[in-house]
Amino acid sequence: MKHVLGMAKSALDLKGAKGPKLELDYLRLLYTVKELRKQGDNAQGYLIVLTEPIQERTRQWENKYLAGGDVKVICPEVSSSDKAELENEKANNVAGMVAGTMGEELRERSSANLGREIGEKALRREIFESEPNVEEVTDKSKFPFDIRWDFYGVIDKPQTP
Repeated sequence: MKHVLGMAKSALDLKGAKGPKLELDYLRLLYTVKELRKQGDNAQGYLIVLTEPIQERTRQWENKYLAGGDVKVICPEVSSSDKAELENEKANNVAGMVAGTMGEELRERSSANLGREIGEKALRREIFESEPNVEEVTDKSKFPFDIRWDFYGVIDKPQTP
């Protein structure tokens, strides 16, 4: 059996806690892939990031943690209109967080729905193109290591060329 695991991250930079959080997600993917392989199954991790500088940082982690392709990091094309909307969403999030700390009304200023949608759509597209026989598993109780993956799927039969 092959396990296909994926996470999509919508950050546009790695300032503050975003860098360590992304590295932790990368390590979760890598650890799970390696553990599943130790147990005798095949596994592949996928990580979607939305900027090339972030993708470049993950290449450093690939070397540092001896990942060797166990986690494929993809930076998809994002349309200029989606990118502008995403930048606006991120700015609103910051404004919402500042307002929240001052006790002000948030009124939807702290939402990551667009970033999640862009990232998860790209993740699904990449996985279904790269793993054509994958069957998505939506029952979270079956997710490896009880991690809330943005995508989890299995391939019961190995692909034949």
